[in-house]
Amino acid sequence: MRARLDRHWPLLVGGLFLLPACSRAQAPAGGSAPTLTFVESWPEQTVLDLPNIPDAPVVWQEVMDRAGSRIDIASFYFSRPGDGEDSYGPERVTDRLTPVLNAVARAAGDRGAAVRVLADAKFNSTYPEVPAWLDAHDGITTRTFDAQTAFGSSGVLHAKYFLVDDDEFYIGSQNWDWRALGQIHELGVLVRQPALAADLRRVFDLDWSLAAGEDPPQGSDTPGATAPVVTVAGDTVTAHIVASPRDHLPAGIPWDLPQIVEMIDAAGDSVHVQLLSYGVTDRKKRLFDDLDSALRRAAVRGVDVRMIVSNWSTSRYSLPWLQSLAKVPGIEIRVTSIPEHSGGFIPFARVEHAKYLTCDGRALWIGTSNWSRDYFFDSRNVGLIAAGAGAPRDADRFFNLSWRGPYAQTLDPCGQYSPPRRN
Repeated sequence: MRARLDRHWPLLVGGLFLLPACSRAQAPAGGSAPTLTFVESWPEQTVLDLPNIPDAPVVWQEVMDRAGSRIDIASFYFSRPGDGEDSYGPERVTDRLTPVLNAVARAAGDRGAAVRVLADAKFNSTYPEVPAWLDAHDGITTRTFDAQTAFGSSGVLHAKYFLVDDDEFYIGSQNWDWRALGQIHELGVLVRQPALAADLRRVFDLDWSLAAGEDPPQGSDTPGATAPVVTVAGDTVTAHIVASPRDHLPAGIPWDLPQIVEMIDAAGDSVHVQLLSYGVTDRKKRLFDDLDSALRRAAVRGVDVRMIVSNWSTSRYSLPWLQSLAKVPGIEIRVTSIPEHSGGFIPFARVEHAKYLTCDGRALWIGTSNWSRDYFFDSRNVGLIAAGAGAPRDADRFFNLSWRGPYAQTLDPCGQYSPPRRN
């Protein structure tokens, strides 16, 4: 893997493209050119919006509206305001998910697109409304995925991604939850590249079959593609699909954990990580120090290691390990706390939820896993690794906005913390 990364890092660097500050960036319209575009969500009433990065609810609806033949959607859960017992918020808060759902229904009903929707079985029992609503439409089929049955594990379908036709896909931290599109800080990538889309569909097709108790599809066992894409800034980089859990991957799709570790081990100058949560042991007391050790090794080499985690990580499961890591010279951790909405408390919202890693301004991992054992060994997650000068440009801008912003405070290695209210 290191040879694979190092081989692609010294690629072409395009000119820097900056939009005027008053302009809102847009994702490229549908076409044949291979592209990679960062897409964000940001909490209302905060300063976390980057105008040069397109907004997820706008991009998602545009992509659904141009879908032709098929749409595949996988998400941990789906939720509109009022769904479930805790999917509520102030009356003034905008629902940005329903227009996207309506676009999916139009694609099936008006244009005949075949739509498959996959949700985690455990969370679907809490939020059953959207999958049921979608399933009632002609041309849309929904299934729930039970990791206990499919993997024999206590995990979940934690992945959040969608594919449109045969060439376009999105991977990011956003669940299909109204809060993820307007009350949570999130980051993802929209990629147009047929070979990479085909690899991600291998994951979806496997899980679609497992969800129904069917035999896995007899697909190709050739290694996944490493393919060129062009960023909005004009940088040509290479990318490939990765996934978890280790023991339940389609043939040819690599496990993400060792590749993330090798990215950190290859870093010479900087490592930036942003996560919702971080852990070195899980609730079953199983040790998971692969990533922790890699970050410590990087600091020993003189690499500047910076990590952002949400204040949800100040729980008794995560805090001791974060404070231990923060004691290492060369490692700084900042904890973010996003203020409550002026209209009142919103359950499971107002939090940093993005999941990505950048190294040396030349390598990027962006995916759906927080960094603890179950995400890599028990649960379905997906990600994308990109290599080449400029690959993480917008991710680093996203990182720096939070790092330098008013909601981040440096973690005190000896401090006392109380986890925030979640619901």
